[in-house]
Amino acid sequence: MNLFLQVDPKSFWNAPHGSTELTVKLFAAFIIGIGIAVGLTFIPAQLRKWVVRFVTFGAGLFYVLFWIFPRPISRAPTDAPRGAIEGMSFWIADSQPVIMTLTNVIAGFMIGLGIYSLLRVHFSKIAKQQRDWAFSAVLVISMLLMVTLGYADFLQRQDPANFGLADQKNWGLVNYGKDLLFDGLLQNMDAGMFSIVAFYIMSAAYRAFRARSIEATILLVTALIVMLSLMGVVEFMWSGAIDSISKDNGLIQSFKLSAISGWLKGTIQTPAIRGIDFGVGIGLLAMGLRLWLSLEKTGGEA
Repeated sequence: MNLFLQVDPKSFWNAPHGSTELTVKLFAAFIIGIGIAVGLTFIPAQLRKWVVRFVTFGAGLFYVLFWIFPRPISRAPTDAPRGAIEGMSFWIADSQPVIMTLTNVIAGFMIGLGIYSLLRVHFSKIAKQQRDWAFSAVLVISMLLMVTLGYADFLQRQDPANFGLADQKNWGLVNYGKDLLFDGLLQNMDAGMFSIVAFYIMSAAYRAFRARSIEATILLVTALIVMLSLMGVVEFMWSGAIDSISKDNGLIQSFKLSAISGWLKGTIQTPAIRGIDFGVGIGLLAMGLRLWLSLEKTGGEA
């Protein structure tokens, strides 16, 4: 496990591979982690809430400092910090790869917890034969098959001796099974689902584009111009009609569908999208601050 070997130069966070120092650090981290996990199960719920808030604030503070604190430039492995500011900069730079790895580990445990919750709910539904339990059986069987065949295929492809798997002629049952489930079924079902969703989008667009007001009429005309500009035959016929009137008059040439559509996209659509992105960014910043400071209560109490 290379958890503490990713940082160079070597610091508090890591040690040479196979060294006693690395072994001690791993053992100490394991004991501390087990102690924290066991301790959290015994503390009162009210105190546990403050522990969660403290950890959340600490994790957020680390990444705030990581992005706003000065970073070391052209740092050599033998460089030593000169002063508290440079020492803090070195510490943040050294710890960031390890923190990222720990974040990935925690995310892996969260995925495992989600899988456990999913299996628990659907196995209970199957055992009690509740309504639509057959769909739960299909979900569980499909998930177990996908995980088993996918992981087996991954292990085979990681083995240097199986370099020939790049050629489909050398595939075995595991490889064909994974290809059938993922490429043959999952991806095509995804495409089919989104194709069905497209009809609902068309239905919503039809209701939105009906000219019931001035705003809806402007939206309808704008959408019609953009759609017609993407239709090759219509664009060719319209451009031909414009050219037959005048090829030299720039004002008349501006009435081509491609020119009008380009003006709408560049002058109207792009600034509007940037405004929406700016508003979404402010909302994300506000939500991030609320989560960081544990002010968001929609998830319930810890």
